[in-house]
Amino acid sequence: MNTLKCMLGILLITVFIITGCSRDDENSTPILPQEILAYDDLAGFYSTHGVQKQNFTIDATVGGSITGENGTIITIPANSLVDVDGNLVSGMVDIGIKEIFTPSEMILSNRPTNAINFSGENTFLLSEGETEVVFTQNEDSLQMAMGTFYQIQVPSAGGFDAGMLPFRGTITDDGSIEWNATRDIGAGNGSSGMVYNAAPSSYLYDVFNTGWSNCDKFYAYPGAKTTNYINLSTSPNAVETAIYLVFEENNLPAVVKIFNSGEPIIQSYTNSLPVGLEVTYVAITIVDNQQYLAVKSVVISEEEELSFDFEPKTTQEILDALTLLDD
Repeated sequence: MNTLKCMLGILLITVFIITGCSRDDENSTPILPQEILAYDDLAGFYSTHGVQKQNFTIDATVGGSITGENGTIITIPANSLVDVDGNLVSGMVDIGIKEIFTPSEMILSNRPTNAINFSGENTFLLSEGETEVVFTQNEDSLQMAMGTFYQIQVPSAGGFDAGMLPFRGTITDDGSIEWNATRDIGAGNGSSGMVYNAAPSSYLYDVFNTGWSNCDKFYAYPGAKTTNYINLSTSPNAVETAIYLVFEENNLPAVVKIFNSGEPIIQSYTNSLPVGLEVTYVAITIVDNQQYLAVKSVVISEEEELSFDFEPKTTQEILDALTLLDD
């Protein structure tokens, strides 16, 4: 009898412990596993989350047009592609394109609107659309034959503007991009290398080289300009922190990258930021398998030094935050 009582007591205690643990588990906050990133630096972040290539094929002998997912039309003339030795190619060729229109796409792809003006000074652009075009045959790179060009037609968000120009992009040492105008500013439709179509609203321009091109205008501001400074002492990884300044005018985005020199305090282009302009700063960094984001809206003040509050974020939280910049 004593043995039976002992066994029943042990059983009751065991049930109580199990039940108590279950109730504690129900009322406690679950510990979620940390997101496992497929990359450990910003280069991997851009490669993974940036705009991805769209693939097409055409007959090089015949030429033709292709249309991207976001409405960019690429028209390639017949017999216009050559191999690395300058030999005309025939048969089917592969075309890879990327279309970038929004601030979030520019940040995620590391393709800001930083530019060089006609005086050789650092400046930035308002963009109607960035486009990359690459031709290959059997995985070998192709180029345009001498004297030939393809055409890019991009949907317009801002309507006709005589200041619109074609730009060519050059990849910088940190994998970003810098834009140079390929034509001088003209006085009307077509004289600057751009042809505006009213229906549907779009710009058409000629491109003589493969790679990145852009339909843009130089940002013009009649007021005072200044230099701003970014204090990275609050960043979890100051050496590898990307900082972007974002704003919009006439439905056209400008995304200006503040290049990181690796110093604790970095600066914008000298005397380039319009005093009184309302902008949003975005800063991103990665360290020890954790991504950090800081978003700060400010009105540009003269010679101001800014710092950011970095917060750990999941990939989806970063994507959601950047998408808000597109509105």
